[in-house]
Amino acid sequence: MMKQVILSLILLLVCLSCSKDDSVLEQLDGVINDYQQYITQKEETLNDLKGKLREAKSEEDRYNASMDLYRAYQDFSLDSALVYIKQSLEQADKLGEQERIIDTHLSLAFLYNYVGMHYEALEIFKEQDVTGRSDWLRRSHFYLGTNVYRNLSLYTVDEKQKDYYRQQMEICRDSAIAYAPDDVILRAERLEDQGKMQQAIELLSKNLPDGLITREAGLKYYILSEIFERLRVGEQSSGMKQHQRDNQIKYLAMSSVAGIKNAVREYIALRKLAVLLYEQGDIDRAYTYIHRCIDDAKACNARMRMVETSAFLSVIDSAVVKQKQDTKNAAIWTAVIISLLLVLLAFVLIVLRRKMNMLQHSEKELMRVNNQVTDANVQLRAANKQLNDTNMQLKQLNGQILESEEAQKVLNSQLSDANKIKEEYITRFMHLCLDYINKMENYRAHLNKVARKRNFDELYDTIQSTRYINKEVNDFYNSFDEAFLHIYPNFLRDFNVLLRPEAQVTLKKNERLNTELRIYALLKLGISDSTKVQEFLRCSSSTVYNYRTNMRNKAINRDTFEQDVLAIR
Repeated sequence: MMKQVILSLILLLVCLSCSKDDSVLEQLDGVINDYQQYITQKEETLNDLKGKLREAKSEEDRYNASMDLYRAYQDFSLDSALVYIKQSLEQADKLGEQERIIDTHLSLAFLYNYVGMHYEALEIFKEQDVTGRSDWLRRSHFYLGTNVYRNLSLYTVDEKQKDYYRQQMEICRDSAIAYAPDDVILRAERLEDQGKMQQAIELLSKNLPDGLITREAGLKYYILSEIFERLRVGEQSSGMKQHQRDNQIKYLAMSSVAGIKNAVREYIALRKLAVLLYEQGDIDRAYTYIHRCIDDAKACNARMRMVETSAFLSVIDSAVVKQKQDTKNAAIWTAVIISLLLVLLAFVLIVLRRKMNMLQHSEKELMRVNNQVTDANVQLRAANKQLNDTNMQLKQLNGQILESEEAQKVLNSQLSDANKIKEEYITRFMHLCLDYINKMENYRAHLNKVARKRNFDELYDTIQSTRYINKEVNDFYNSFDEAFLHIYPNFLRDFNVLLRPEAQVTLKKNERLNTELRIYALLKLGISDSTKVQEFLRCSSSTVYNYRTNMRNKAINRDTFEQDVLAIR
């Protein structure tokens, strides 16, 4: 019992997480649609900073303005950031303040580390002597070392060298924490590397509600996504794996929202999110996100990000091409099926024509037989006058002839009804087929229009929706009901006569026939095979059986109920 409760709670948590992920992804879609708005705001900020640099009167003001531009361009345009950090270096040398010179060199090293020049960044890191300097400068120095050694450990293939870089990274990180003990991000990364995932999540989540769009919040969301990625890899339960994946998607999406709203072009979160969504089959979003990543990497001139993103770009593009080809193939198959249905319709019409010719021939034969019988009656009456001794035999013969005439009348009536039914349903079937051809053409034109606009979300929703099929099924049933009641207008009244008063069928407002009445309408039309009935009514054989059994139980005469239905005129 306890296991079932725990499993239910886990499934509920997964469902809640999935629904939240959908809302976060929808928010991200909206932010990407408004992408140019955030870029425009960023460019206005950069223009303001450039104006301050032009208006600077002193070296101090020029240094501060250049550093502000470097920071603004650091994740927006690496080339421009490099220009302004080098200007800042020149101005720092002119000012001659050693701590400022070291800080500017560290900023240059941070930029080198961003663009993949890890060894150049490491060389600058080693050259700086921060002994006796302020705590914030020491923290910045060791934070640089942490990032440089981490990247070196990620990209080296020598395991011995990798271990050395990781040891140096941990030393630098511990030193940075010592000078900045309140740095939540550094402490959380250390807990993550120590395998203390839950503690790291609690530390990062403190005072971090969903939906923040600050740069720091975006970084925290990204670190949380990495933690949930490591948890997912270590999970054995498929349900918990999906839960961790949902959390990873959620935090990657929130990190991406924060990044785009801050006009950050040098990022990883959106690329990772595109790959995850591709693996889950969300091809349209993956395509949109990966192309946003490659465009931003090009605009930022972030070559490392371009290389990393290009590895997945061709895979996702191929999936999109395949999806389009599948849609095209589906349209081709639809056209083929419609063509086959038209051929089948032509064949049915030919067969029905032949049947009608045969019926006409049978009617002529019956008329000829009737004429012969009439002649025989005349001859018999004449013979009766002459042969009184054979009167009894002639009376018997006359009785047989009268029975034959009654049978002939019944047969003629049945043939008349059959012709009436066939003419009614042939006409309606032809109109119905023409309507379906027109609807399929309109549906194909709609899909083509959506595809030309490259509105893949709407195209996917239209293909996935069952609304079109359900409407056509309802229209088909309405057409069937109308045709049947046109032929047998008193069917419901005569049908209820066969039932007990308390069990008679009552239809809803605007309802012509319900499912139970359609079963017996099909029986009346000669369709008694349960398989054909269930295909027509789109239900199971057990449902058809139960409907027929329940209705027989309501009948006044249960044993002859279905024969009585067939006798309704």
